[in-house]
Amino acid sequence: MERMGEYTSIEADPGDPASFIASDLLLSFWRPFAADDEPEEEQGHFFNSVLLARPGYYDTPAQAAERLRQSS
Repeated sequence: MERMGEYTSIEADPGDPASFIASDLLLSFWRPFAADDEPEEEQGHFFNSVLLARPGYYDTPAQAAERLRQSS
């Protein structure tokens, strides 16, 4: 994550601080909880899900219609 921060802004998800969002890339990393100090415990050290979306993923229907109108 540190190296990605050289290229884009990455922030902790305000609703889930164990997860991170790179909103300008429509990219997010999710895990159920952050790792603790137990190195033998693997849970929390790795992300369980990654969201990679295309531009328009969060658009409302009106925004999607406007995007389609502008692209044609």
